[in-house]
Amino acid sequence: MNITDIIKYPILTEKTYQQMQENIYTFAVDRRATKFDIKRAVEFIFQVKVDKINTFNVPKKPKKVGRYSGFVAGYKKAIIKLSEGTIQILPEEGIATDKELKENKEEKVKAKIKEVSEIEKRAEEKIKKASKEKVIKTEKETKDKSLEEKK
Repeated sequence: MNITDIIKYPILTEKTYQQMQENIYTFAVDRRATKFDIKRAVEFIFQVKVDKINTFNVPKKPKKVGRYSGFVAGYKKAIIKLSEGTIQILPEEGIATDKELKENKEEKVKAKIKEVSEIEKRAEEKIKKASKEKVIKTEKETKDKSLEEKK
C-alpha cells in the first residue's frame, strides 16, 4: 500500500474543529491501514510528530432514497493526537476568497470584452479601408472603359 493512499480525507465537523485547537485531528483512512501505517503516513505527509492514534471502523448505515433502499459505505476513522507541529487543513488567509475570485473573473471578462471591442474596431477600419479601395478601383475601371469606348 502506497504511503500517500493511506489517508483519504479529513473529517470536518463541529466536534473535530474544536479538537483541532487541542492538536487532535480526524481523518478517514484506508480500511486495511494499521495504526503504525497511519502514523508513518501522517508524519511523512504533514511533517509533524504523532503522539497517539485511535482508530475506529465506522459501520455501513442503511439509507433510503424514494422507494429504493441501500447502504452508505462504511469507512475507517483515525483520531490522531500530535505532540509537535500542526496540520493546516483549512485554507490560509493569503489564499483568495470566493468574493475576490469572482471580482478577478469579472475584471478578466471586462478586459476580454474591451479587447474584443478593440479588435472589432480594427476590423471595421480595415473593412472601410478595403471598401474605399474597392470603390476607387471600380471608379478607375469605369473611367478606363469610358476612355476605351471614346477611342
